[in-house]
Amino acid sequence: MPIKRGQYVDCYVGEIITASEAIRRRAQSNKRQCKDVYLFALDKFSAKDSLDPRLRADPLEVDGEFLSGPTRFVNHSCDPNLRIFARVGDHADKHLHDLALFARRDIPRGEELTFDYVAGRDDDDDGDGGDDDDVDGGDKVPCLCGSANCRGWLW
Repeated sequence: MPIKRGQYVDCYVGEIITASEAIRRRAQSNKRQCKDVYLFALDKFSAKDSLDPRLRADPLEVDGEFLSGPTRFVNHSCDPNLRIFARVGDHADKHLHDLALFARRDIPRGEELTFDYVAGRDDDDDGDGGDDDDVDGGDKVPCLCGSANCRGWLW
């Protein structure tokens, strides 16, 4: 059965960790020269200049490496068929929002599910609150998505 445009697909889930722990895990991954990092910043509602002290704190992150669901395996595309939205659920803590994946268009059966790992970093802000902590102005990571709209780099 195809997935319809606008249909909820799943949430990105994993272990909730602090920003400092995420930095430590990224450094470990770099040391071991591992390519697979499943960290996703929950920074949609963070604002260092907010009057609300909860929003001034460093954002939490989701690490899908050890505790995860099938969305851990959704790959990047510069022309994705899914989009991530921050969703605050049954609690008032905006640092613990869900990362909900919805279909951007009708997706036929058998098509790979993808989302843009760096959406929101430029004029194409889709409000995903994606993981931007890796971006340090250093070497760009080449993109291999192969889409007609490929930017040529991830970050």
